[in-house]
Amino acid sequence: MKIGIEIDFQRKRFSVPVERVQLADRLGYDMCFAAEANGSDAFTALGFVAGVTSQIGLGTRIVQTMARTPAATAMGFMTLQHMAPDRTILAGLGSVADWFIEGWHGHKWNPPYWRMRDYVAIMRKAFNGDVVEHEGRTINIPYREPGEKPKHSPMKPTLDPCPDIRILFGGGTPTMLTLAAEIADGLLPNGSWSPGLYDFYRPMIEKGLAKRGSSLSADNFPIWAHVDVLVTHDVKGALAQFKEYVARYAWKPAALGTQMVARGYGEARERCAELYLAGRIAEAEAAVPDEYIEEFWLIGPLPRIVERWRTKWINDGCNLIVRTDNWPSAKPANNDVYEPLLRALRD
Repeated sequence: MKIGIEIDFQRKRFSVPVERVQLADRLGYDMCFAAEANGSDAFTALGFVAGVTSQIGLGTRIVQTMARTPAATAMGFMTLQHMAPDRTILAGLGSVADWFIEGWHGHKWNPPYWRMRDYVAIMRKAFNGDVVEHEGRTINIPYREPGEKPKHSPMKPTLDPCPDIRILFGGGTPTMLTLAAEIADGLLPNGSWSPGLYDFYRPMIEKGLAKRGSSLSADNFPIWAHVDVLVTHDVKGALAQFKEYVARYAWKPAALGTQMVARGYGEARERCAELYLAGRIAEAEAAVPDEYIEEFWLIGPLPRIVERWRTKWINDGCNLIVRTDNWPSAKPANNDVYEPLLRALRD
């Protein structure tokens, strides 16, 4: 099992927590991830992290595939690898919803399945230093008008190849999760992780791996997921904070909603969705079961957190990204949890 941290991307003023990333680097955390929405971008943050650390790996969870061409995305990751040649680089990709792409980026959204197939194939050619020529369902390089030949010749990267960069993606549907196991180097499941969810994802991973015909097995196919950690003596108050988050998103068809069903909380999800969509927000939040929150988040005094981490989370089929203040209602947290969690993992 590997362990990482994540840079907060949801606040109005962006900054890299230098003390935290240097602590994680010094302790031996495996990865530092950055994400993006309609604010800060991931590559700038990771470039900064590379400059203030010496060994921690650099990854995205996620960069948006419809915000950039696959060639531009490949350029970003190859640049990072050249800046940090001895480090692990994980290219975590994602496909966000139509309202976001059309409302923020201003171009037409298309379904992610075929686009991700084209995207990954193009990025692999760039990483390998090959001529980037591709004819796909959604992307053609060189560009051509329908029914016509391209006007220009394809090109190859000017940078030396970076074949060791690994591509990961996921999603909230079985189709995309299976596709990740077929064509990617790892899985990024939506939302947070809960001990026992590996059994839910395993059939999808096995189905995808069977299509690729490689020596990989479901047991060694990398998964990177979040675990949110909140150190507090007010467990009840903390539960309410996460119930607000679940009520806001659980009614949607992907991510938290899928996980609630997988964990046996389908009825609670339906009730929560009914109340939320009726505008009865407080009742929707109250309808989220306490035990569901306890399954997905590490909450409480530090000894309680470490004990639950040690007995339930470690070696549960997933690499984990520890987050202490990167969810919508979180307040900036101290860094005192990172060393105890790593120590519990390595001992």
